[in-house]
Amino acid sequence: MNRFLWGVLYIVFLSACNNKPPQTIGELFPETFSLNQRKECLISEDSLGRVEGIACDEENLVVFDTRSIQCFTLFDQQSGRQIGRFGNIGQGPLEIMFGSSGYLEKKCLVTYNDQSRIVMKYSLDSLRSGVVDGAPTRLTKHKISNALISRLITINDSIFVVGGMYEARYQHLIFDANNRVLDYGIDVYNAADSSFNAITRYLSNQGCMAKHPYKNEFAYSVNFSSNLDFFEIVDNKIKLKKTMRLGNPICESVVEDGGQLFSTRLTKESIHGFIEVCPTPKYLYALYSAGKIYEVQRKSKTVFVFDWDGNPIKELLLDMDVFHIAVNEKDKKMFAVVKNEEGGFNIICYVL
Repeated sequence: MNRFLWGVLYIVFLSACNNKPPQTIGELFPETFSLNQRKECLISEDSLGRVEGIACDEENLVVFDTRSIQCFTLFDQQSGRQIGRFGNIGQGPLEIMFGSSGYLEKKCLVTYNDQSRIVMKYSLDSLRSGVVDGAPTRLTKHKISNALISRLITINDSIFVVGGMYEARYQHLIFDANNRVLDYGIDVYNAADSSFNAITRYLSNQGCMAKHPYKNEFAYSVNFSSNLDFFEIVDNKIKLKKTMRLGNPICESVVEDGGQLFSTRLTKESIHGFIEVCPTPKYLYALYSAGKIYEVQRKSKTVFVFDWDGNPIKELLLDMDVFHIAVNEKDKKMFAVVKNEEGGFNIICYVL
């Protein structure tokens, strides 16, 4: 009897060891592949400014490189030809503010700025046809109280899903073009931490948002963390598909100047974590660095690949550090932003 009990306990112990939760993201992935084979990328270094991001579909490559009075450059993927600059900076009805974020969907670039609160849409086909500034359309300007928004995607031209802060607690919000709140949810990681107020809680939960190219699904990663969530939108409701919380941001809430100045302070132990996430029809590609922010730059050789259910598929190891990525899954190409020997920016292309 005693032997039997000891045998059962031993099996339970082994099972517990085998089911031990992962301590790092890399432990989640069943396969690791090295990427060192490259395709020729014909985009000239001389045509690039300070690159803050890139996005692509099967035909176009958009570079976020604010220069002069415009924010973006459109290139033809195959030839490397610069088609045009667009995204005029200003405060006019069809202009955007410096620092606007954006993403590609159905041959359009959708942009959002957290200061102006304006959502704009640019037609890449119009740019290819020679239309100045891509025939921009202003979709909405949000006026929702108790909402601080850093990232935004569209369900259609009148329904919007955001990442940021609502009611000082919730990470995501859906609203329409008339500024009616349709749904909200998902507590931020520090919702119950009284050392953060509404503004510093918002600042500590900014991140990257990526929408599936054809479905109402999206992923959200929090800056300086190992946290990544996967969602779907059903009947204008936010449905959490999978959450991965392997490391919250290590930061402190800072209030100065008599309660007039708010910020968050990173520490010596803070890591870069998820740098950005890149959507394709099949997978989500996530550039990630476990390096500490005061020891290494915000770049990495590591790309984690997930399916849209949040399942880890594979880890990709690049042969050099990159700052930004964009993936053309159909043509098995990954574009990556690097720096040249002179400190300028360049775009290279890996074979997937």
